[in-house]
Amino acid sequence: MNEISLNSQAIILLTAYFNKDDKPLTITEYSKFASWLLENNMKPSYLLEFDVLDILNNWNDIKITKERLISLLNRGNAMAINLHKWQNSGIWVITRADSEYPKKLKSRLGHKAPPILYGSGNKKILNTLGVAIIGSRDASSNDLEFSFKLGEKLAYSGYSVVSGGARGIDESSMLGSINAQGTTIGVVADSLMQKVLSKKYRDAIMSDNLVLISPYYPEARFNAGNAMGRNKYIYTLSESSIVVHSGLKGGTWEGAKENLKNSWVNLFVKKCDDKNAGNQKLIDMGGNQLIENLLTIKSLDFLFKKEEQVINLEIVKKEDTPLDKRILDLIEDQKLTIKEISELLEETQKDVKKILDSLLELGDIEKHNNKPLKFSKVAKLPGLFGDE
Repeated sequence: MNEISLNSQAIILLTAYFNKDDKPLTITEYSKFASWLLENNMKPSYLLEFDVLDILNNWNDIKITKERLISLLNRGNAMAINLHKWQNSGIWVITRADSEYPKKLKSRLGHKAPPILYGSGNKKILNTLGVAIIGSRDASSNDLEFSFKLGEKLAYSGYSVVSGGARGIDESSMLGSINAQGTTIGVVADSLMQKVLSKKYRDAIMSDNLVLISPYYPEARFNAGNAMGRNKYIYTLSESSIVVHSGLKGGTWEGAKENLKNSWVNLFVKKCDDKNAGNQKLIDMGGNQLIENLLTIKSLDFLFKKEEQVINLEIVKKEDTPLDKRILDLIEDQKLTIKEISELLEETQKDVKKILDSLLELGDIEKHNNKPLKFSKVAKLPGLFGDE
């Protein structure tokens, strides 16, 4: 079994479901608790390294009680058993504390990014340039054929397909990409363990062309709330999106509206003559009508917003890069507070402030005296300050 850091172990213990007697922290609850730890210059690993009663001495919350936290942290045996079982099925676990965690999820969702991702396959695909393909489960044969060919087209053009793995348009687009030996990301809402072992995905996983991930328990059964909730992860793992067919309610509809509201990625919508479809309404709400000759044109560059910059995409692994370099990379094109830097880099505010003070003295960064106080990297002109 791959070694799991103490930070990740603590996050898994606090947020992972192991059995029906558990009440692990929700994403919102964990983010609240993690923020408190950072504000007090502590990391999740401290809960396993030091006396947990001392650490929680000043923690008070009606729902996230000390007793609940301690009970969750005492699930070491259950964690070991489940991790072993998942590994035997080819499933790995990564947390927000891991360098392999998708940077786009952190930067776009912040505290709403899931603390844990379960998955199988090539993790590197999670940071590739991808297009989300979304649509109904009960789609027409024409839409299913279009989705399959669209998956192939994106693969041949060098882009990953990001979809939900559900029956219908999602699955067709993924199988099209797999058929063309492209890279594919499936964000599944249920039955991850079953899907990992299925014949239609197994070969692609083994050939490093497919990664299946889920923020939910790998053995979870279908749940409408989970299916709805995972839509945001499909969009935020991509750089553009295409809705092939949407109803006027349901997961595709709500996910597309959520993306338009948050402006995560460009939304393209296929023209549809179905009177019961929501495609035209999504276009009226701000989506872009997809060109009809998409499958025959040479370049798909128009799918991507040229001006969009994704925070934190180029930050390299924590263990390989000094904190000052990581901070400079992060604030090169944006202004951030100490708290924002601390949360994005998973470092304590105390450590971040110490580095910022040093960088200010060196003149490498500047502070902006608005409220709250923000910092950004100083842009130095070539030929000045001893630059070559």
